[in-house]
Amino acid sequence: MLLAACSSPAKTAGADELTVRVAAGATGPFTSQFNPLLNASKDASGNSSYVIFEPLMVDDVANSQSKPWLATSGDWSNGGKTLTIKLRNDVMWSDGQPMTGEDVAFTFRLMGKYPALNFYGLPVASATSPDPATTVVTFTKPAFQYLWSNTTPVPEHLWKDVADPVKYTNPQPVGTGPFALKSFSPQAITLERNSHYWGEQPKVNTAQYLAFDSESSMLAALQAGQVDWITTGTADPAAIAKQAPSKIGYWSTNPSPAMIFLYPNDAQAPTNDAHLRLAISEAIDRAKVSKLAFGDKNAPAESPTGLDPKSRAKSIAPEYKDLTFSSAGAEAAKQTLISAGYTAGTSGTFTAPDGKPLQLTLTVPTTNPYGDWVRAGQAIAADLAAAGIPTTLKTEAQPAWHTDTSNGNYQLTLRALGGILPVYDLYSRIFSQNELTPLGKSANVNYQRYTNPQAGKLLADFADSAPNSAGETTALAGLEKLMVSQAPIIPLFHISGVGMWRTDRFTGWPSQTDQYAVPTGNHNNAEEVLTAIRPAGTK
Repeated sequence: MLLAACSSPAKTAGADELTVRVAAGATGPFTSQFNPLLNASKDASGNSSYVIFEPLMVDDVANSQSKPWLATSGDWSNGGKTLTIKLRNDVMWSDGQPMTGEDVAFTFRLMGKYPALNFYGLPVASATSPDPATTVVTFTKPAFQYLWSNTTPVPEHLWKDVADPVKYTNPQPVGTGPFALKSFSPQAITLERNSHYWGEQPKVNTAQYLAFDSESSMLAALQAGQVDWITTGTADPAAIAKQAPSKIGYWSTNPSPAMIFLYPNDAQAPTNDAHLRLAISEAIDRAKVSKLAFGDKNAPAESPTGLDPKSRAKSIAPEYKDLTFSSAGAEAAKQTLISAGYTAGTSGTFTAPDGKPLQLTLTVPTTNPYGDWVRAGQAIAADLAAAGIPTTLKTEAQPAWHTDTSNGNYQLTLRALGGILPVYDLYSRIFSQNELTPLGKSANVNYQRYTNPQAGKLLADFADSAPNSAGETTALAGLEKLMVSQAPIIPLFHISGVGMWRTDRFTGWPSQTDQYAVPTGNHNNAEEVLTAIRPAGTK
């Protein structure tokens, strides 16, 4: 249901038409949590923080890379242990104070001191600012491949006296983005234009983020004209737009580098056996499952490397460029199991080499917006059963699922991973050996708990290598070989980023022909969308 009371759109130009109403996800009631260095704060604040704060660089969706934003460049020296960041010289905080290199250095020092604020695990040793437009960060080891560009600066003059920045909720946020907080309630977060914004001022006066507890209620509100922009993962946007082609538009980034993976539990039998994991991968008819679960929204994965061949073509080793998933399905899976010493009983169900019959459980979240994951789970379980791998579908509410999968209390599950991340960051989340978490403890990366010292060495070699170097190429090929031969996690489907909007209220939304931003509100491109759109009928 819609948690905030909304009025219908105005018929004539006026104050209402200068307020864009946003639903960036079905996250339920909002929490006053605007600490941009805590990843969890984004959902808590309805993703409104994406237009209050800004990263050093933002994603360039059209080219699958980063583009300058607060930072104009980042240059490496000292074998990847020193990063010199050049900054724009015209950026101000929303309280009117200038943003300088010292603010950026202060932020990196916070990340180095408090691991909870260091989402990408940057190995920060120190950070200084030799002049107002420069920050120099030194690292404890080569950091070529770390995602420094997603760092969101905070104002030192307001944060330097914060006693515990990890617990700090930042209820009166001051950022550099195009909007600033005007008012907060659990049902609605209202933002106003930041008059000190360094970029082009938005054409709307106000952005109001509305709380919803389900995707169905978001869609109903969009159709009723009670919200202008929604981010959806389960709806069929083409069918909805077809009902009101002059009022509702959409764009879907499909395929995208982000994917849904099947995560086996690699730390316990029987899914700690790579042969079984490979058989599971062979048994799944990705095209069929995708069609049943997602309609035409989510294209099936193409490469066993876990990389998108379209946007990551340069990263895929020559030996894997043309490699695709087997089309032989259940028969290929059965042959893989037989070759590995599994035996099939009279019912067709396989028994593992240790004498235990196979019986797996696939755990998926059932709370909105994961309805399509339940449908995918049902189809996957059917495919595995046809290959002699009986699989029971277990559904849990999202909080319980998150706890169980993070703690390793599962056999198979689904998780999303990827986006416009550097390949190193993607593979480090899969293969990291530095943060191998025991079962029963909450993991932040390598949820499947894949253990292989070779993977750790390859990741270290990757991190030590400059972009496009021979060392990077060799390390990347080695990690791809592990994905293909060991299947620590199993690529299933691309995730389509679907944004839907009211074209009768606002124009200038991103599209296939104008890919200036990701079309969803839960992304760092959201500020580009909210500064580009304008009330319909205006110039």
